[in-house]
Amino acid sequence: MVNYYDKHRFISKKELARLAGVSSRTFCRYLASRRHILDAMGVLPNARLLPPKAVKYICEDYCIDLPQELQDQQVTDKSPLYRNLIRELQMNTFFEGKWVRITEIPHDF
Repeated sequence: MVNYYDKHRFISKKELARLAGVSSRTFCRYLASRRHILDAMGVLPNARLLPPKAVKYICEDYCIDLPQELQDQQVTDKSPLYRNLIRELQMNTFFEGKWVRITEIPHDF
């Protein structure tokens, strides 16, 4: 998934931990290992909300996919990648014939 970060949205550590699928404690240990980078971004160790640039770094480093509602919808709509995918889906040619090939995979691999 391609994340189009909202430049104005702060996200809590707890919410990012939930999106990453880990406990808050595990996520805080991860953040502690990146303390020097977060310090350079101006993020305080006890901050509950992370600024957008820290969210972007963490999502890319920890491979977190942000749900659509947490992304910048205007940027998403203008993205050529997103527009091409929507166009292909609307034309119904994107998945045409691919499901048949998937079902033909032998079960005894």
